[in-house]
Amino acid sequence: MATTIVFTISITGLLTTTTTTTTTINPVQAESGKGADVFKVIMTIFGVDKSKGDLVAVVTVNSGEASKVKMFESEAFPSLSTNLSSPAPSTVNPPTAGIIEYVATFPNVTVNSGAEYKACVVTTKDLDLICKTGHNSPASRPEFTDISLAEMATSRTSGNADTVESASGGEEEED
Repeated sequence: MATTIVFTISITGLLTTTTTTTTTINPVQAESGKGADVFKVIMTIFGVDKSKGDLVAVVTVNSGEASKVKMFESEAFPSLSTNLSSPAPSTVNPPTAGIIEYVATFPNVTVNSGAEYKACVVTTKDLDLICKTGHNSPASRPEFTDISLAEMATSRTSGNADTVESASGGEEEED
């Protein structure tokens, strides 16, 4: 009889410990959009200059359920140098090109862990569109996306249709 009671208490304790550990380790994680738990995407745009025209940054979450849009004037950034006798500028981030950082916040929007978000930039001069897709990490921190405007020209020539889309929303094809 005593062994049955000890066995029952041991099993009950083991089940309680297992349930508590499982619940603590694997909770459902999502940014609720309330209080300090707001989903944020920090988009850094490289290669900004006035030759591309103004820029429109767009971030969407939950399959387009919520989006944030902001327009940036590129007049504050100088044109790239065309002086051929000067050293060749970096193609990733030319020293005369500007950088814009845009923080898109989504209060009152629940974004589940692993949910997809999309960050895009459109140039107003040529209506070139470049997008990057990311996923909400389980960590309680902002998501980061880097977009280089130099990728627009190189991806058009390389045929990389995964990252560049035309203004009509379709993929561009290689000529």
